[in-house]
Formats: sequence, structure tokens, C-alpha cells
Amino acid sequence: MSMISRDRALESLLDLSGRPVGRSRPELLSTALQYATQLVDAAAASIVVQRGRRTHRFTLRSGSTAAEPTEHPPDDAEASPTLLHRQRPLVLAEVGADERVAPGDRFPGLEAGPAMFVPLKLRDHESAYLAVCRSQGAPGFVAEEVRVVTLLAAWMAMALENLRLAESVERLAVTDDLTQVYNFRFLKTALRREIKRATRFHQDLALIMIDVDNLKGYNDRHGHLRGSFLLREMARVLAQQVRSWDLVAKYGGDEFTIILPQTMAEGALAAAERLRAAVEDHTFPLAGRGAITISLGVACYPVDGDVAAELLEVADRALYVAKQRGRNCVERPTRLAA
Repeated sequence: MSMISRDRALESLLDLSGRPVGRSRPELLSTALQYATQLVDAAAASIVVQRGRRTHRFTLRSGSTAAEPTEHPPDDAEASPTLLHRQRPLVLAEVGADERVAPGDRFPGLEAGPAMFVPLKLRDHESAYLAVCRSQGAPGFVAEEVRVVTLLAAWMAMALENLRLAESVERLAVTDDLTQVYNFRFLKTALRREIKRATRFHQDLALIMIDVDNLKGYNDRHGHLRGSFLLREMARVLAQQVRSWDLVAKYGGDEFTIILPQTMAEGALAAAERLRAAVEDHTFPLAGRGAITISLGVACYPVDGDVAAELLEVADRALYVAKQRGRNCVERPTRLAA
């Protein structure tokens, strides 16, 4: 590697270390893989990460700006465990001629020649490597280039860990510790956002307020710790009954709220009844089937309110009516008269 190339490598690594490279894992990997192809004049670069029994691969060809993701199912022979668990770089003059490299590691779709595989030091339960290749007939990789890619791999490992930590902190900030659904603070933000979207695109929106019936009696009999476990189980049951784009959040001590985008009153009432029936049919710890129930109140945008506070108030009032009418039911009252 020439002195100019070495200077360029140092500038690239300093640039990567001194600026944000994207908030998401795909953005971060695409940026790093672009640098990998540019620094050593490679035809392609890839990163392979094994999480549990699945192997995730991100590949970027020279001149491209976005990495292409693929996922291998468990026990797929396309991914090589030898490369994933190596401790030192592996440099090959001809990637297709080495039996240590599985077919999927040979850059499918490219006539790959010289290749380099550098381990990534990630968390204990993840194994990974960074790889670069050149076309057949191109010069092999020299020691200086191996050192540069090894430095880039170290930076990638650090950046991925920092991103994981940032995502964990962000998740903790919006998640209820007990139930692991969204907390009230995030609920208010999400509801305002969904109302703006519904307004902009002239869509419907519904809100369901849920209260666990007779939780105090359960706590008195079995203790508050058991009651906490029940709420966690309740959150899981509720989350299983809604669509992937609906949002389940903890509202108060034993109350939950669900935001249903693009949902009219009829659909919201049907969803609420489905939630009620699922809870009634579920067997909770230390309680027979049907012993634990919920009451539900439904509010709809824009007929019941056009701001978050108004919708929450109407849904809460509907919930109160459900509790007054015997619990284990769904209600949707009209708005209060002016």
C-alpha cells in the first residue's frame, strides 16, 4: 500500500470515528462497508453476524450505497462456522479454492478471487466477521491492507456495540419496567403523532382504555408481587390480540391503553370485544379461567375528540361506564353536552 493510500486510510478511520454514521444498523453497516471497498479497492465487502441459530449477512458491492441483507435459517450450510469463530484474519489468494469457506461466504453472484476474512469482536452470544474480496485475476491482499481492514473491523465492532447500547437506553426510556409495553409518556407522544397522521390523510383512529377488574382483591389474596406478575401476563395477552401496527401502553396502576390507527368505531368495538373475550378465556396464575376480566372504554377520532387529551378523557369516561355496569364489558358513550 502506498503512502497516499495509508494517509487515506487514516483519514477514513478518523472520519468514521468523528461523525455519526446513521441511527440504524443497516445505515451503519452500509457506511462501513462502503469504506471497506474503497480503502482496499475491493469488488465487494460483507459482514456476517450469527445470532443464536440464525446467520445474518449484509453485502455491498463496489459503487453501491446500500448493503443487501440476507438471512440464513438454522443449520444452513451456506454459512461457515469456521469463519465465524476464527480469532485471526484469514487471507486467501483464491476464495473458491479453499474448503474452509462455505458457498455462501464466497460472495455469490461475483467471480470472486482474492478474499480476506477478519473477525469482529462482538458480544459473547454473537459471532461475526468482516470480509472483502476482489475479482478473479486481481492482485491479492498485502499485509498493510490486512491491518487497515482489521482496524476497520475493530471500529465496526465498537460502533455496533454503541448502537446496541443506545437502542437499549432508548427502549428503556419508553418502556414500562413491569409490563414491558410502552409507558404513559410514550403513549402521549404516539397518540399526538397518530392524530396528526389521521388528520393529514383523513383517516380514522380509535383508542381503547382498559382496566383490570378486581385486581385489588387478587392482590389482597396473593400479594402485590403476584399482582405484578398478573399485570405482566395481562400485557402479553393484550399484545397478542392486536395488529402489529397497533400500540399497547401502560396507562396507570392497572390500566392499559391501545391506539388503533386506521380504525373506525365498528372495528374498534370488535377489537375491544376480542380483547375482553381473550382475557376472560385466559387462565392466569392462581386464578381459574374467567376469574380475571377487564372492562374497556372506546373513543374514536374525530367524532369523540380531535386532540389527545380529549380522546383519553372520552375513553376514560367510557371505561367508567363499563365498570359501573358490572365490569367485563365494552362501552363507548357519547361526548358530554356543552
